[in-house]
Amino acid sequence: MSNALAHPMVTAYLASVEAEAAVLSDDRRRDLVADLREHIESVLPQGFDDAAVRQALDRLGSPREIAAAAIAEEPGVQPLRPESSVRTAVTLGMMVLAAPFWVVGVGLVLAVVAAVRIWRSPSWTDRDRRMGVAGALSPLLVTPAAAVLLGSSGRLGAAEVLGAFLIAAVIPLAVAVHLGRGAARLRPQAA
Repeated sequence: MSNALAHPMVTAYLASVEAEAAVLSDDRRRDLVADLREHIESVLPQGFDDAAVRQALDRLGSPREIAAAAIAEEPGVQPLRPESSVRTAVTLGMMVLAAPFWVVGVGLVLAVVAAVRIWRSPSWTDRDRRMGVAGALSPLLVTPAAAVLLGSSGRLGAAEVLGAFLIAAVIPLAVAVHLGRGAARLRPQAA
């Protein structure tokens, strides 16, 4: 393999650095990854093998260490911190369980509490927080829209209402899975 940046270990390493540095601005994160790309290209000899790639990446340090150093250099940027798995599960569970209960008002309360907990959590980037709040509140728009679509034949019975609630639960569930995975990646750091 002649292109060091196309090597699977290098692409995985750079992707990991980018994920670990998610709290940095887009420009700063791009600069960090570009600097690493340049360095990796310069240190790998022609005709390199897997052992040379592994050695070059080991000398750089772990993606978490590189990201932590870059974050520490940025004023006002706080690293992501893990929450307990129970707190994360409760928050995301409230978000998912809120969808079927919007009609009785309990869902609205659960969704708002989940949205506030997501927004205040140190476990997610601003982008993930925005996605979480939108996911928690999405049934407010999706449930009536789905009910209108399902009831377009002129009949809005129990099956159509149940279908609307199930459709509305898909977005919070998908967002909860995404946020849960992001929070789980932080937990080994706490150990």
